[in-house]
Amino acid sequence: MALACRIEARWGAVAKGVAVGIRGFTLIELLVVVTLIGLITMIALPRFTGAREKAHRSQAMTDLRSLVTAQEAYWADTKAYADDVALLTQFNQTPEVVITILETAGNGWSAEATHNSDSDIKCGFYTGPVTAPVVTGIEEGTVKCEK
Repeated sequence: MALACRIEARWGAVAKGVAVGIRGFTLIELLVVVTLIGLITMIALPRFTGAREKAHRSQAMTDLRSLVTAQEAYWADTKAYADDVALLTQFNQTPEVVITILETAGNGWSAEATHNSDSDIKCGFYTGPVTAPVVTGIEEGTVKCEK
């Protein structure tokens, strides 16, 4: 009879949604798990930051290369280089990248690009007899970036 009462009490508790004999996690176990998640995050974060910087640099370089193509198309139509990005109808700029045309001359032009999210990245391009952008190691006719 006593066994039947115990079984009935246990099954009655389970039927009501109360688990009998099941224990939860201790505070120490939860702290260990949170600490491990923190350590994994600390290891992964620098890798993510580096990948994000490379993506920003790549966006700026791609926009400058597209600008080169658009400027040459503009030159073919007007025999002059555009001094404003708005004049280049064939140029599709990434919203996060800021392109500045620094100088235009009869046979050349220069421009630089920065990324809104990462102000340390600066890319430049120039061709012809114009002042080169302030980018370390830049050569005429090549897109170069520095951090």
